[in-house]
Amino acid sequence: MSYTPPAVAFQAPITIRWSDQDINGHVNNARALTLVEEARIKASDHWAGGSAERHRFPRVVRSMNVQFHRPMHHGSELSAYVWITRIGNTSYAVRHDLVQEDNLCLSCEAVIVLLDPQTDKPTPVPETLRTALAKALCEDAKGN
Repeated sequence: MSYTPPAVAFQAPITIRWSDQDINGHVNNARALTLVEEARIKASDHWAGGSAERHRFPRVVRSMNVQFHRPMHHGSELSAYVWITRIGNTSYAVRHDLVQEDNLCLSCEAVIVLLDPQTDKPTPVPETLRTALAKALCEDAKGN
């Protein structure tokens, strides 16, 4: 069965470096999270469309749930699919799927919290960011 992302998913190629591999010849699980982060940054830049709003509030990862479905290897193209699964008051959830050779290798959902730069306390998602994120919102979808 081939992988099918939701229609709203942002897609980007992700480069696996030789050094991302471990002694077993596949991408190390800790390095895989760096690939997830790269995908999220590319998607965030795309959704923000160059808006200064993207840098107005610091963001932190509150939680991350990762499922490793199959090994990823250097030398084969890796595609990242990223979309929003929930938009809350001070946070939003981001789904990331890493796919290689049309197979889902890793799925991850991360909850991102916006912080007030003066207090380091959670702050509401600004309306401009909420609108941008809503375009990538797909609450029920899981890539398959």
